[in-house]
Amino acid sequence: MGEQAQTTIVDTYALMAEATGEITKDARKALDAIRTKKVDGVIHPLITYEFLTQYHRKRLPAFDSSEEALEFLNTYFGIESLTNDTASTASEIKMKSLTTLKVMKRHLASCDALTIALAKIKGYRILSGDQDLTLVARKEGVIVIW
Repeated sequence: MGEQAQTTIVDTYALMAEATGEITKDARKALDAIRTKKVDGVIHPLITYEFLTQYHRKRLPAFDSSEEALEFLNTYFGIESLTNDTASTASEIKMKSLTTLKVMKRHLASCDALTIALAKIKGYRILSGDQDLTLVARKEGVIVIW
C-alpha cells in the first residue's frame, strides 16, 4: 500500500469547506500536498455532481461558470471510475451504517457510501469533515483526514 496509501479521495465536504474558508489546518495541509502533487488527490463522478450542484445553488462564488468549476476539479484531481463492484460494496456499507448512525438519527448519503467503498477497495484515504462519513469510514478501517 506504499504509493496507494498516499492517494486521497477529496470529499465534497472538504471542497466546500475550502471554498467557504472553513477548512481546518490538517485539511489545508492535505489539500496543499495535493495541489503541489506530493500526494495524488482523486474524486469520483458523484463528488463532481455534488460540487457542481453547489455551484448552481450559488454556494461557490469563486467560480464564474460551471465550466470553470469543472475545470478546477479536472486540474487538481484524478477521476476514479465507479464500478458495479464498488456499488455493491457501497450498498453493504450503507446497510451496515444504518446501525452505526441510528443512535444519532442520521443516515449515510449514497455519495459517502461510494466514497468509503472506493477508499476501502483501493486502499485510499479520505479527506472530509463529514461526521457521518468519518464515523462509518473509520468503522470500515479507512483512514479519514480531518
